[in-house]
This record gives sequence, C-alpha cells and structure tokens, in this order.
Amino acid sequence: SGPGAPPRAMAILDSPNPPKPHVFIRGNPGNQGKEVPRRYLRLTSNSPPAEFKDGSGRKELAESIVSADNPLTARVLVNRVWMHHFGAPLVSTPSDFGLRSDPPINPEMLDHLAHQFTKDGWSIKTLHRKIVLSRTYRQSSADRPDARAVDPENLLLARFNRRRLDFEATRDAVLSVSAKL
Repeated sequence: SGPGAPPRAMAILDSPNPPKPHVFIRGNPGNQGKEVPRRYLRLTSNSPPAEFKDGSGRKELAESIVSADNPLTARVLVNRVWMHHFGAPLVSTPSDFGLRSDPPINPEMLDHLAHQFTKDGWSIKTLHRKIVLSRTYRQSSADRPDARAVDPENLLLARFNRRRLDFEATRDAVLSVSAKL
C-alpha cells in the first residue's frame, strides 16, 4: 500500500509441467543445444543421479544438496563457522573445496564436525556451542616455545591466535573493568 509498492502481489508458482531445459551454446539462450534432464550434478555423485520428476525440481535439488550422501554441504558450512570463531578456516579456500584447493589442515576434525552437525539435525546453534565449549577454543593465547618450534604459524592451534577486538567488544570490556556494565 506504500508509494513504491507493486500493483499486485508478486509470487512464484511452480509449474507442474515446466519446459524441458536445454544447454545454451556459448551461453546464448538464442542458440539452444541438446536437451538436458533436470537432476543433481553428476560430477559430485558416485552414481548417475536420478532425474527430478516433481515440477521444476527445486525441492528435489534442495533435498539433494542436504542429502546424507552429499557430505560437501556440511563440510563447507562447518568450515565457515570454524573460520568465524578462529579467524582461519580448516580449509584455506572456503569457497573452493575442489581438486585445486588446498587440503584441510585437520581433515579428521572437519569430518568429525560435519558428521556431528548432520547428526544433530543441521543445528547451527549446536555447532557453535560445540566449538565454543571445546578446549581448543578456550585455550590461552600465551606463547608456547615448544609448540612454536614445531608449528611456527600455529596452524594446528596449539594456542589461541590473538585478534583485534571490534568497537562493541572493546566498549564492553572497558565498562566491565570500570564496573559500569
């Protein structure tokens, strides 16, 4: 009802019989190539994936992405949450888990957290709690010469890396020290 509102409600209706998709040669929609079936990516599947049958296949695509047969989705999300908490991801290229990316620093940790994440019903809150309550997250940032000799870049997190506080955290720390929080 506002001045910039559209003249009608905008909604998407999934067509029960969508048109068959085609490959666009050189990306040109005016130059259609052969017809392709709607299905999940064959590249990431061990066996040829089944074709999507219900409507446009959006729901089936979403189910394929979060399927137990597809560990990549959980690994990517766990890697990004880890990066948020520790400042560095387990896989140094969080947007690329492909063949050209670097391997995970700790693949067992990544797989364990991804497995627990899916087992806990894809609960991000539980994943955050698991990481924050871990001994790795709660350790001191004090330097350890024995660990520095083995791992000078601290990739294996023998100590917590120091991080600059943002303004809100700095303000809260000052107010807490002055007993005015």
